[in-house]
Amino acid sequence: MIVAALLGAFALLLVLGMPVAFAIGVASMLAILLSGESVVVASHYMFAGVNSYLLVAIPMFVLAGDLMLHSGMTKSLTNFADLFVGRMRGGLGHTNIGGSIFFSGITGSATADTTAIGSVMIPAMSENGYGRAYSTAVTVASSAIGPIIPPSLTFVIYALAVGNISIGGLFIAGLVPGLLTAAALMVMNHVISTRRNYPKREFSYSARQAFTITRKSLIVLVMPALIAFGVVTGVYTATEAAAVAAAYALLIGLGMRTLKLRVLPRLFFNASKTSSIMFLLLATSSLFSYVLSTQGVPADIAAAFQGLTDNPLVFLLILNITLLAIGLVIDLYPAILIFGPIFAPIAHSYGIDPIHFGVVFCVNLIVGMNTPPVGSGLFIGAAIGRVKIEELIREITPFILMQLVVLALITYVPILTTGLPRLFGY
Repeated sequence: MIVAALLGAFALLLVLGMPVAFAIGVASMLAILLSGESVVVASHYMFAGVNSYLLVAIPMFVLAGDLMLHSGMTKSLTNFADLFVGRMRGGLGHTNIGGSIFFSGITGSATADTTAIGSVMIPAMSENGYGRAYSTAVTVASSAIGPIIPPSLTFVIYALAVGNISIGGLFIAGLVPGLLTAAALMVMNHVISTRRNYPKREFSYSARQAFTITRKSLIVLVMPALIAFGVVTGVYTATEAAAVAAAYALLIGLGMRTLKLRVLPRLFFNASKTSSIMFLLLATSSLFSYVLSTQGVPADIAAAFQGLTDNPLVFLLILNITLLAIGLVIDLYPAILIFGPIFAPIAHSYGIDPIHFGVVFCVNLIVGMNTPPVGSGLFIGAAIGRVKIEELIREITPFILMQLVVLALITYVPILTTGLPRLFGY
């Protein structure tokens, strides 16, 4: 009864439009009251959910991304991508996807990727003969690369949710799946562009132009390299790496005079506001997880899976289907915070590598975020691209299918996610 009340209240509050963090908190408090426990436990578990030094990484990563965004670095990254892939058929589509690869190392956020890359590439693609809905679909689909390739705020949140897992290991493990996703999207873009005879860049850059584009881009791309190098070599922790990234972004923006001092207070405030939302989610999700644990829900779910199969491959198949459904209706971070602590121990009981499972878990929810008919990424993309949601769904479906192929690959070929972390000692 208590679990039914918890889930029913949570669903009802979401339908009524209450913010997710508050819906989780109110539903959890109702369940505690129904159980007869003292409400004092709520403050204890909510505090425990945010009592971690690792959380300092969140505002630092958010701030670093905002600083780079407002330093006008997006154009240099898309030019850098165009340098390599612009001469192919559907070159601007490839450039859009390539830009997401480079941009992911700055923000690690799908929404930031869609907004920044989309504001440049959607008009450019539309003006060069690509359908606006198709241009938006490429942008939304490629935004899934951002939360996978390091540095990934998604992996930081996952590590906080489940505990006892290396953020550095997750960062490295996300590299191959991220690049595979980009390659799969480029294959589909090439097929569609060839069929529709979309244009390609007809001119070649001079050596001087190529050098200028590369120089400007490398200044930006040093930031993800700094983060990856420091975390992998152990020079600094993921939290310290986030601070290094923010400091570097600030120095570059001010040094190149593309970042104005007058916008800094607004950027600091935005980083604080965004981070506070995540902290509230962490706090209320910790309480939500406590209620589920006291009611024996994780054990019941584990027993249900064990009753269905003792084969880890079948378990992963069922889990993938379950997570895709979850990703359709619940935003990425709340889904990680609620379901990560439940499914990670179950995966461990099947002998699945924690890093492998963490990547599969997160990638699955990321794909669900952009999957028709109700993935939240679709509505963000439709608003940015100014297209009808049904047109966007029609154009993005082939790209989602390619992402599902990549998801199947990383699920059933573990070396794709565990190979690099093992090489670096994780």
